[in-house]
Amino acid sequence: MRWNLGVAALASSWGFIWIIADHLSLGAISLVFWRIGLGTLALGIGAVASGRRDLLRLGTAGRWTLLLGPGLAITWFCNFEAMKLSSVAVAVLATYTAPVFLALLAPLFLPERLSRAVLISLPIALAGLALIAFKSNGAGHVRPLAIAVGVGGAVVLSGLVIIQKHIVREVNPIGLSFWIDVFALVSLAAVLPFAGRVLPSASELGYLVIVGVIFTAVSGLIWLTLLRHVTAQAMGFLSYLEPVSASLLAWLLLGQRLGLAVAVGGVLVLIAGVIVILAEPAESVVGEVAGLPQGGDLANAPIRGDQAAEELSGALPRTSAP
Repeated sequence: MRWNLGVAALASSWGFIWIIADHLSLGAISLVFWRIGLGTLALGIGAVASGRRDLLRLGTAGRWTLLLGPGLAITWFCNFEAMKLSSVAVAVLATYTAPVFLALLAPLFLPERLSRAVLISLPIALAGLALIAFKSNGAGHVRPLAIAVGVGGAVVLSGLVIIQKHIVREVNPIGLSFWIDVFALVSLAAVLPFAGRVLPSASELGYLVIVGVIFTAVSGLIWLTLLRHVTAQAMGFLSYLEPVSASLLAWLLLGQRLGLAVAVGGVLVLIAGVIVILAEPAESVVGEVAGLPQGGDLANAPIRGDQAAEELSGALPRTSAP
């Protein structure tokens, strides 16, 4: 249960990203570019400062970052594009279908049984998420293309989680996170000229450092570490706590009206989350998956992930809110 609680706490912390983004006037692509760029820089500096550049080596598993990096960029692009084409409400509902796809696909591609806890909790959580998403001004203009883009991003995200789940036990999370971010950054660089203003102001830079270092570099390492002990289905499902956390933090810190719909929706998501935390097995055994690298292919991995994270933890730069 403690690992499931760890995922719930991590997903809840992501609500702060929305609060910070509310203070920034940068466009979505620019914000994502700086977030990934500063996170990559933090991981690289941490490895060099600790004298452990070998932490950034992945062995033969490195080839999968060629898919994971651009996949991450595509996922975030789909999220923002769905909002542009329709509304935040439609984008949230479309992109947060990822746990549904994970519940269906994980048993096919991973040695996981179809989770009864997730299946029972999904309808409850989706109902709560719908209340949160449509809390104000209805759904906006619902366009089929917006739904298709959002759901497409959710499918890509599901694939990323499945690949990460399989290889994460065989590589150190520092190197995996670093190279995923590098290739995501390269992918975003191609569309950066269309992003509008790219350079942040002095007041924005401090918030970008927090998002990049804390909520990308450190959060990414924690995510990959937890992924070793929690089923992919539970990892995806517990991400539903992020929009609930964002709504509560906006009420507490920004004075935004919570409303009855958000309160009821949040309670439904929390109830569903408690069911998964208590009922879902905390650890799954990773076995062989056809077409993906097995343990023998990764024999050159320089260090175990848990040990690597501990050695680098003290070398990452610290930051505080401006």
